[in-house]
Amino acid sequence: MPKLLLITGGSHPYDETTPVMNEFLAEAGHDVDVSESAAELEGDLSGYDAIVLNTLRQPATENDLSEAQRDGLMGYVWTGGGLVSVHISAASCPDWPEMKKMTGGGWILGESWHPPFGWFQVHLSNNAHPLAKDISPFWTYDECYCGLDIQPDIDVFMYGVVEDELKPLGWSCKYGEGDVANIALGHAGSSQQHPEFQQLILNSVDYVV
Repeated sequence: MPKLLLITGGSHPYDETTPVMNEFLAEAGHDVDVSESAAELEGDLSGYDAIVLNTLRQPATENDLSEAQRDGLMGYVWTGGGLVSVHISAASCPDWPEMKKMTGGGWILGESWHPPFGWFQVHLSNNAHPLAKDISPFWTYDECYCGLDIQPDIDVFMYGVVEDELKPLGWSCKYGEGDVANIALGHAGSSQQHPEFQQLILNSVDYVV
């Protein structure tokens, strides 16, 4: 049974989303430890098969990752640990460029934007990508992120369309020896209850483990 560390907390509706994510991961057979403190990042992470970030860590909410926690996360992924970054998680530690390098990019606090929370269609640019397994184009009630920090050498497989422009919403990358999946969807509890979103996260965990 894969062992996952699910890190949560911050200025997003994590009281809605994390219980949903914890439940469907457990139902799929994963053993999940949920942490709001992220204290586990300071210790021995060798017992975890992957880390899932459903969180926003920043000084403004007094939950920014400490230097020891940053070192623990970076070292875990660099040496082969799997990482799944969800929604705005990649915006964590805004003064730490390594977070974007590790996640392949994501939301930039104060710069990125999205149309009003609502319905939009999600498209696949590569339905042969492992993260796209059992996924078809779908409509979701969520946020379509725009103006993201997109790092080089990522493999984008999923996007939205805003103002006739393609907006990356899902990709994979490598960080050192670690496999990384980034899914930019999942703002609210209702968003994470969507069966296609849940399949994307399950695919992501399978991919990085």
